[in-house]
Amino acid sequence: MGFLRVVEVFPPLFPSRPGGASYDVDGGVERFVDEARRVSDVADIVLVADVKNPKFLRFTTLQAALLLRERLGVDAAPVIVLRDINRPAFLSSVLTGLSLGLKSMMIAWGDNYPSGARNVRDFPSLAGALRQASDIRDRVRSSALFLAPVDVERLANPEGVALAKGRLRAGADYLLAQPPTSDSREADRHMELLDKAGLRNRVLLNMFPFRDSKDVKGCERFFGWHLPRSLHLTAARGPTALFEAEKDAVIRMREAKLPGVYLNTRGDPGVPSRLLG
Repeated sequence: MGFLRVVEVFPPLFPSRPGGASYDVDGGVERFVDEARRVSDVADIVLVADVKNPKFLRFTTLQAALLLRERLGVDAAPVIVLRDINRPAFLSSVLTGLSLGLKSMMIAWGDNYPSGARNVRDFPSLAGALRQASDIRDRVRSSALFLAPVDVERLANPEGVALAKGRLRAGADYLLAQPPTSDSREADRHMELLDKAGLRNRVLLNMFPFRDSKDVKGCERFFGWHLPRSLHLTAARGPTALFEAEKDAVIRMREAKLPGVYLNTRGDPGVPSRLLG
């Protein structure tokens, strides 16, 4: 496999508040399909993201991924989070997706809901869920790729490395990294962490298109990231500087022959072609 491009999109979203306007379900579906169509030329896998905000109702990621496969014929991967469903429901989702022909899926722990919803997580660890999902994959004779998350910064310590390798041993084919790799300097630093951990060929570094300084600070608060000072300095120079830094990071990843890249569109389907095309 060459340079694998995993591009993340959001499923159809609808406000959950009671007594609001009628849902334009057909319109939401068409917007979702159109966004996926616009990224499909530069995406090997279209990843349907989890949304933890309880202010929105959404299609399940499994339903949304199957919709894209049917409508567009793309390799669409649902993000299935252990936060939301118990063990039988999780394993049934894996069985359903594989049996209906999905070629990829991501299995993740899932961030806590901020309020107003219960976190489930009916497994002691993500590795435990991956092992059981891998057993189902074997039993249905599927060759689907399993993706799982990794905190690239935690690879600086033995515990983080052990956690990542445990997920790979449990059945993950690739790990998708966070926090994002914001420029070529961060790409070199993250690759050094991957090399020391012996994980260079199994981790896809993350690209996250920031908009401006306010956006960078807001994402730090929302996601709990500690982003490098170099990113803040670049953001102070404006959107063009941010884009050029991100483009340089992707070029650096290709030059270093990393296995691929993991990119979030943040609702702008033009981002992948500008960064990856």
